[in-house]
Amino acid sequence: SSGINAEYGQYEFEDGPRIEAAFRRFFHRAHFEQTTPSHEVIVCHANVIRYFVCRATQNPPEGWLRMSLANGSITEVVIEPNGQVYVMGVGDKGHLPADMITFN
Repeated sequence: SSGINAEYGQYEFEDGPRIEAAFRRFFHRAHFEQTTPSHEVIVCHANVIRYFVCRATQNPPEGWLRMSLANGSITEVVIEPNGQVYVMGVGDKGHLPADMITFN
């Protein structure tokens, strides 16, 4: 399971190496020869999305504990060719009918 193990007062991602490998695969500036924008759609557990947002914004990973994402919500992160990172939205659920919004 993805998440944080705080058993000893430390924050440690149980699936840390796998989640970090995914972050490095998808979150990077474009290759210098790329001339058009690229887009990636990542569908995964909210804990992973929160970790990605923290890493992309250079915040401590335990900061994800301060975020709550609905199931099926949309998060958008933009990485400019120069490496500048913008979080355009986190956990947007406006496309879901109110009776379908869940958090577990």
